[in-house]
Amino acid sequence: MRYPHIPWLPLLFYPALPVIAAVGLLLWRQWPPALTLIVPFVPWVMALVGAAICLMYQRSQTLALMVAVLAAVAIWPMLASQAPWALGPALVWWSLAYSINALWPERAGMLRDLVARLGLMAVGAAAIALAGREGVSQLFGALPVQGVLARLGVPFEALAALLLTGLTLTLLLLRYGRPQQAGQWLGFVCMAWALPRGAEHGIELAVMAAAALTSLSISLAHEGYHMAFRDELTGLPGRRALNERLQRMGRVYTLAMADVDHFKAFNDTHGHDVGDQVLRMVAAQLRRVSGGGYAYRYGGEEFTLVFPGKTAVEAMPYLETVRQAIEAYQMRLRDKPARPKADQIGLRRRGVRGRNTRPLRVTVSIGVAERGEALRAPDAVIKAADQALYKAKDGGRNQVCAYGTRRRAGAA
Repeated sequence: MRYPHIPWLPLLFYPALPVIAAVGLLLWRQWPPALTLIVPFVPWVMALVGAAICLMYQRSQTLALMVAVLAAVAIWPMLASQAPWALGPALVWWSLAYSINALWPERAGMLRDLVARLGLMAVGAAAIALAGREGVSQLFGALPVQGVLARLGVPFEALAALLLTGLTLTLLLLRYGRPQQAGQWLGFVCMAWALPRGAEHGIELAVMAAAALTSLSISLAHEGYHMAFRDELTGLPGRRALNERLQRMGRVYTLAMADVDHFKAFNDTHGHDVGDQVLRMVAAQLRRVSGGGYAYRYGGEEFTLVFPGKTAVEAMPYLETVRQAIEAYQMRLRDKPARPKADQIGLRRRGVRGRNTRPLRVTVSIGVAERGEALRAPDAVIKAADQALYKAKDGGRNQVCAYGTRRRAGAA
């Protein structure tokens, strides 16, 4: 399932920063001599940093890709000087091994999974070495390549492998949209550009390898952030993110607690899959709240909205608007035989009344509290908003109720 809550810009922006820096460094060209001496060691330093992050998050897939990048940096100059015939086959196997590792899902037991991945890469490298120059020449270089690639000595098979791996990683990125896939894609782009030139431009290979390793590390840290601070089901920031945000709030803010009415009945009657759909729909509506509000998933069927710099009176109209939007949302249930197997068919049918569909009415109750002299601590504001929420529930649900007042809005 794709991460619908991570926009494409931040998904690609953070891991792209080291790539942009590497390209700028290569375009500069007027390097101080000391920098030229330091650059070959940078990939090894970034690999150590990346390995530490991988061990911290127990990610064997990213660690194996880092090893593949570092192995290419270490072996490429040696192949260029002692076995130039092996550059093409090595590039083919490196590309295929990269894509296989990206497609290979991680299993329980990081050490065993990592050994299997590295063993696969080692088997391919050993096969090239055992085949030797004569054996490799029978498989590679049969189809001529013209132009720039011919001057770089890239055989057609290597070009095809690079394109196939690039297409595979692009499809993975479009399919899942996770930070990890973004880092893998950018890391491959760096190496696909640098490896064909690496035999003659060792410094460029080191710079782009450092960028690839840094992109992989940043994407892994980005994914860890989303695992810790984002709710997997709804895509909203979670309770931990809310607590950190409240610690940085100013003296004036309003907090609202929203709860899905009769949510247990949805689960008991229609099943947990429908309950998950309800939560995603409510989260999508709350995410669109105007007035400078921010939505969070508090837990279960409860959500939190925070309005920095606004009083409860100022925030009430925006909360009432989002309550009405949830109530007016046309959510329909299909009987199981009528549910389409393909998502695209379901998208085309959405919103169209059918013979086998049933309407599902979803409403929320909202309690509002404002930070003030009597409610200084964030926990006190949350508790007051909860009390207002219970008042809204007792008053008939599907309404907005403010703490300390009898004012109610939108009662159904």
